[in-house]
Amino acid sequence: MEGAVDEESFIDDRTIVCPENDMRCSEMVEEDRYDYSPWQIYQEENDLFDIMDDWLRRDRFVFVGWSGLLLFPCAYFALGGWFTGTTFVTSWYTHGWPVPIWKAANFLTAAVSTPANSLAHSLLLLWDLKHKEILLVGGLWTFVALHGAFGLIGFMLRQFELARSVQLRPYNAIAFSAPIAVFVSVFLIYPLGQSGWFFAPSFGVAAIFRFILFFQGFHNWTLNPFHMMGVAGVLGAALLCAIHGATVENTLFEDGDGANTFRAFNPTQAEETYSMVTANRFWSQIFGVAFPINVVTGLWMSAIGVVGLALNLRAYDFVSQEIRAAGRS
Repeated sequence: MEGAVDEESFIDDRTIVCPENDMRCSEMVEEDRYDYSPWQIYQEENDLFDIMDDWLRRDRFVFVGWSGLLLFPCAYFALGGWFTGTTFVTSWYTHGWPVPIWKAANFLTAAVSTPANSLAHSLLLLWDLKHKEILLVGGLWTFVALHGAFGLIGFMLRQFELARSVQLRPYNAIAFSAPIAVFVSVFLIYPLGQSGWFFAPSFGVAAIFRFILFFQGFHNWTLNPFHMMGVAGVLGAALLCAIHGATVENTLFEDGDGANTFRAFNPTQAEETYSMVTANRFWSQIFGVAFPINVVTGLWMSAIGVVGLALNLRAYDFVSQEIRAAGRS
């Protein structure tokens, strides 16, 4: 048969097709075959990048990926530093709080405290010879904050990498950029704009609430329009999630046999489970517009507002503006 593929003519992942009864072509194929050693073929098909790519992304049960080279080490050190600090390191020299968890503090009050105010923006490196003293004056905080920031970035890259691997649009990664922006602005940019790391939040439950009270007292944050946009984004997204869930539940298709709506999730069902077109039409008729969830925009606006306050920009501090206008400042 003309154009048939000779099984013996596969060389280096390339198919050489010889016409039937063409002895010259067959001889050339046979001669060419022995010009390639198995190792040369392996090298050409699998260079170092391909081998690493297979090892990271395909040859394992838990997906690691190239993003995992950043995510997993940074997340390990950030979490390890936090558990070490809350369990064993006292905050006496930084905030006057005498006890970690193992000395009668609890999960709410324990924290990895920020460095003392006198240390300004020093980077206290844990591999210094006096590492014990560095822990006592807050060196673990910068360790956790920086590794945590890069760990979050690694997780965003992981979402992007997985989306590309299964050919999805990277909206999850884009959405996760919002909490990263908030973390970086609050924990890194704000103290960099102030006089030291001391003014950042410590890593603990009660410590975060202390920072919120401090932030409100110094900057009147709740009256800042960037904060208002953030609240509108977060609470508006919560409302829209509830709306979406109720709409999904009420636009489920019946399959003709099921006695309840849960039968609509039968994996053998041929058509879609619910109608987004119906949902959008329903809410567009109620509100006049079918609007998207805007939590990402809200969080980004909050991050921008915190950056402004890091530089002590008082343009949106309306109370101080009124006091200044009255000549009392």
